Amino acid sequence: SIEFSPRSEINPVIGRLINALLLGYGYDKDIKGKTELLCSANECLLAIVMKLSENQLRPLYARLREWRGDIDESGMENTSYSRRYAFWSLSAALSKELRSIFLPCLSTVIGDAVTELDFAVNRLCDSSHLSKTSGGKKRRRLDHSGKNDAGLSDLDELSPLQPLLLSLELALKADAHEGGGWVRSDDGQRYNAILNPLGKLLEANIPPNFPVDSSSGENKSSEISPFQQLVSGVGTTEHGNVIACLTALAAAAGNEQLWKPLNHAILQACGNDSRSEVRKAGASALLTIIQTLGEEYMVLLPECLPILSELLEDSDEEIASIAKECIRQGEELLGESLDDSLI
Repeated sequence: SIEFSPRSEINPVIGRLINALLLGYGYDKDIKGKTELLCSANECLLAIVMKLSENQLRPLYARLREWRGDIDESGMENTSYSRRYAFWSLSAALSKELRSIFLPCLSTVIGDAVTELDFAVNRLCDSSHLSKTSGGKKRRRLDHSGKNDAGLSDLDELSPLQPLLLSLELALKADAHEGGGWVRSDDGQRYNAILNPLGKLLEANIPPNFPVDSSSGENKSSEISPFQQLVSGVGTTEHGNVIACLTALAAAAGNEQLWKPLNHAILQACGNDSRSEVRKAGASALLTIIQTLGEEYMVLLPECLPILSELLEDSDEEIASIAKECIRQGEELLGESLDDSLI
């Protein structure tokens, strides 16, 4: 009914409509019921937003942010993960529908997004990547059983990560379409703030019981690891994953200077000696970016060739095949053979 109502009828009751939506967004009893309710709430929110002007959108989004609560990594446990999940989910829905129009709203929460990413890195990545809080103590890190060092499950606290990745991916795609000015603002500070934790997540240790939204059937999903889903993007194209977000970031960046640290993060994953899934994710990320950016990215191909040469000899045939395809596409884009450049 909102969709077919004139603005003159919607504006007087927006406050009550949003209050009702917040009750739905705050529901956290039944997981299946929550997912369905969240989808319906997002549809209703979009219907309301389409009746608003840009000037009305910003205070509405600010109210939703206030409802979610402050995000502070040192006290993340005190912020409702259910509200954080709902907030990034609705942000993704708005970003998908409004595209570049939504970027000014997302600018107001980019610090929160980076905090969420840092929180995930500190919980999911190896100790060499751990940062310290202001209190001097390292954050608890999850192991492969889904438990942290204190023996308590932290998986719920990390559930907002996937909708956040989707929200950023959609925003960055919209920004790339407009020339990338949004992510390159402040002399690239926004870009680097996102890239730093996002690149580290290529090497995340994802517990086997990590909650991941996927388009794969239930039986199929059980055969695919959470790492493949959350990092590599298997079955999660519509739900958010690391490689898709990283590719969108590269597309929005649009220049060699910004691509260099991104390429370094990918090559670091490609060179992970202990985990083949990470090497495969790194190679897949490189291939996806080459396919997305094409000839423009070839300026960085020379520094990729040594690691690609190593991956051609990888014991995992899938990794070797991906590396071979990276080289083949590079040769096609450059119009010359790379045999003499391979070690």
